[in-house]
Amino acid sequence: MQNIDQVFLYMKDEIERQARNEEQAILKEVQALEDEAYESMKIEAKKDADLRLKQELEEMQSNASTEISESHIERTKKLIDKRDEYVNAVFTAARDKLNAFTSTDEYQEFMVEKTKKIMNMFNNAECVLYVREADLALRDKLLKLSKNISDVKVNQNIMIGGLIGENPESLLVVDETLDFALKNQKEWFSKNSGLIIK
Repeated sequence: MQNIDQVFLYMKDEIERQARNEEQAILKEVQALEDEAYESMKIEAKKDADLRLKQELEEMQSNASTEISESHIERTKKLIDKRDEYVNAVFTAARDKLNAFTSTDEYQEFMVEKTKKIMNMFNNAECVLYVREADLALRDKLLKLSKNISDVKVNQNIMIGGLIGENPESLLVVDETLDFALKNQKEWFSKNSGLIIK
């Protein structure tokens, strides 16, 4: 009977030992699976984090570029407005001085000199002179300068002063108006002033 008890105890110990070994093997396998799953999750989490970081950096760069671009556009717009303000101020002052000049005795001499210049350009061929309405008072004085001046007429497009000569035969026109000179100066100034905004 004692042998049976010993065999039973031996079998029980053997079963418990094998159970412990299997339990250890299972625990090791579970631990290995857990470690593998943890590493896999860690790698996936790092990939996700890297991707998210990259996306956020790209978005930040895009936003920064947009802000810089908008800032540059706004700055350029302000510079253009300021440049236009300066140019307009300069040419408004020039226009005012030219308007004041048309009320002086020197302006009458200017008109005589410009008429002579036009007649020389036409080789004293027949010519019609066009002036602003306020300068029609100079009509007789201008007609006396050359027998080839057939008429002095009003041209509503002349706002500041000066005159336009036209040869009716060749249709050649010479513009000696202050309006034309001011316009040309403004165009020259715009090209050569160095106030170009990039």
